[in-house]
Amino acid sequence: MRIDSHEIDTQARKIIPLAFPREWEFREKTGRDYGIDMEIELFQNKTETGNTLLLQIKGTEKNIIVNNKIVQFDMPISTLLYAEIFITPILLTYCSINSSDLTIYYLWLQDYIKTVLNIEKPNWKKNKATVRVNIPASNAMPGNEKHLFYISHFPKRLYGACDIARILSSIKYILDGEPPESDYMKAATMLEQILSIKGYFNSVWERGEMYKNEYLKPAILAGKLLSQSKLPSDSELAKLPLLAGSKRSIPDFLSKKEYLKFQLRSQLKHGLDCIELLFEETNYHYKNLLWNEYSDHDF
Repeated sequence: MRIDSHEIDTQARKIIPLAFPREWEFREKTGRDYGIDMEIELFQNKTETGNTLLLQIKGTEKNIIVNNKIVQFDMPISTLLYAEIFITPILLTYCSINSSDLTIYYLWLQDYIKTVLNIEKPNWKKNKATVRVNIPASNAMPGNEKHLFYISHFPKRLYGACDIARILSSIKYILDGEPPESDYMKAATMLEQILSIKGYFNSVWERGEMYKNEYLKPAILAGKLLSQSKLPSDSELAKLPLLAGSKRSIPDFLSKKEYLKFQLRSQLKHGLDCIELLFEETNYHYKNLLWNEYSDHDF
């Protein structure tokens, strides 16, 4: 005899794809497994991205209650342990099968484990059956396609982080001491390579766009200006936050050119230091702080 929970989840498998873009490709996982019910391949503008998400689908006959902007769900320990061994993001997807509203809630399990469970409930693996997870009510579909694109890029970001670390190390080496002007152009060119690394700067992650516009692009511009021994124009100054925001008078012992060169070097160094914030994605204690203090989260 088939148990009711299987019937409910089967119905949820029919509902949940309706909350995602039609151009995304859904593939059913046949048979009863440990926690993967469906795979999604994400497309953008009818073009394949190579990004995938794995879904653990859960349904309920009751209305889903949102309390303090949180949806609570008792997650099987076995499913969480299974999710931990995957690099491809696994989403818990949860919906009410009797609601006329097609809203579904989702949670990126691997990131939630590292950001919340391992820190706030370090003994969660000792639970016999389930552990309660808090799904942010903002994690709702349809309407959060950008967030899901960001999550789906995670394997590419891990791969790209190695390139970013290599590039930053090389730049800091060539700029050590008093580098010639040609080395500043090398630094700017190498920083431009970071812009094309998959998963970071593609308009689907607001923080990534902030890092690009506030730190990376100003550092590139500063490097190019230093390589040409050129003073920034008014329009260029507006793109250099440290210079545009500086209201200090020029010291008597420095010419305007020397002062601006010093400021440009500071802008470049500031950008190099702040680009390392991209590595904070795997600083889970920091991410736990952001979650508890500001409700900011990746999961």
